[in-house]
Amino acid sequence: QWSGPTVHVTPAPDQEILGFGGAFTEAAALMFQRMAPTAREQLLEDYFGADGFGFTLGRVPINSCDFSPKSYSFDDVPGDFGLEHFDRNVTHDTEAMIPFIRAAMDRVERSGKQLRLIAAPWSPPGWMKENGRMDGRGRAFLLPEARQTWANYISMWITAYAKHGVPIWAITPQNEPEIYALWEGCVYNASQEMAWVAENLGPMLRANHPDVQLFVFDHNKDHVYEWAQAAYSHPRLSSLVSGVAFHWYAGDYFDQVQRVHANFPRATLLATEATYERYRWRNGTDVTTGDWDFGLGYAHDMIGDFNAGASGWITWNLVLDMQGGPNHANNVCDPVMLSDLQVLYRHPQLYAMAHFSKFVPPGSRRLFTRVERSTSYSGPPRPYGTCTADDGLQAAAFSRPDGRTAVVVLNCGGQPIDFKLHRRQFNDAAIVSIPAYAIQTWLLPSAAEVGVAAADPSFV
Repeated sequence: QWSGPTVHVTPAPDQEILGFGGAFTEAAALMFQRMAPTAREQLLEDYFGADGFGFTLGRVPINSCDFSPKSYSFDDVPGDFGLEHFDRNVTHDTEAMIPFIRAAMDRVERSGKQLRLIAAPWSPPGWMKENGRMDGRGRAFLLPEARQTWANYISMWITAYAKHGVPIWAITPQNEPEIYALWEGCVYNASQEMAWVAENLGPMLRANHPDVQLFVFDHNKDHVYEWAQAAYSHPRLSSLVSGVAFHWYAGDYFDQVQRVHANFPRATLLATEATYERYRWRNGTDVTTGDWDFGLGYAHDMIGDFNAGASGWITWNLVLDMQGGPNHANNVCDPVMLSDLQVLYRHPQLYAMAHFSKFVPPGSRRLFTRVERSTSYSGPPRPYGTCTADDGLQAAAFSRPDGRTAVVVLNCGGQPIDFKLHRRQFNDAAIVSIPAYAIQTWLLPSAAEVGVAAADPSFV
């Protein structure tokens, strides 16, 4: 009679999985442009190739962001409310951003998949804001007289990208609307953003880009329910909003994501940004190999988000230089991949993502999973991406389109854990073990394969 930890995987499905991916920032695009041809090819294969990590989601800034060498927009003529000077060719982005995205799209399509792109603005042109600048300092609010102009600007940007062969799948109204950033930013509270979406941005999207989905919020999980409630209780937004986007920088707050999923089940929930800032590195960390704890932290957040109802998970910059840039705001980060332009250095966060992205293709469904007889963290909020022995054995399971079941298991503690992996659908089970500080993915046979699994262990 087994009395140790048990991972129970039920056949009950929940949300559909859209996929995994990273951000096509200008910093990443410039790195890709400058890399040696062999490094560029390896990056494309790693992320988007048929035998790679299986990325099918991408995030694209509208205008510059902190991970741009400098601030820019596509209409810098003050008072141009008719947008007569808008650069309809988005010339700046044709230099590096669009070629990088097009190369990724081509590689994904070769494997029979599609790259979904979600775009987000960091700031309107400065002349559309009260502070007169693109950064988020001072009164970084959208001018009332610029509300329709800014919605029109976003529409024109979507059209311009489409003309370059880059269709946008979804947008969010504003990256991190609650922060007065030292870099590009525009501040809204929940009611302000919903009013602008209902009166300007939403109707513009419906009229000009009816296939482009709209996700609200795009900031930290601790406030995700407040913003979701503001959207889905608004009388004019229920038919305009597809879901809610969120970031990880406040810490776990999986309960808030689950609360949104329970109360607004039609909402697609998307984790759109996660990264470690370089100050989180431990002394002695080697830039070429990274910090293994960062990989554990990524896996911890992904398991928590998916079990709470998330449908996709996107890391921040796809690649940066060896200093964590280029970046004009000096808030450099530790990406999943760095390069010295000749060699790619994959950090543990990328391998943590691959435990999901390689084995959980788009169209999979998350399965209700319960871990018994193991501890779980119940203390006060911790810094983002924290995972320790206090979290115990963690697991998330998915039913794939081919009928197989993928189970991702995580142990952030310093001792191995023996556990029972049990699938209720077939009443099959195995006593297995996960090492200390480890991530595992178990790929279990489909119903059609169960009859041969006992004779052929390769199915397990």
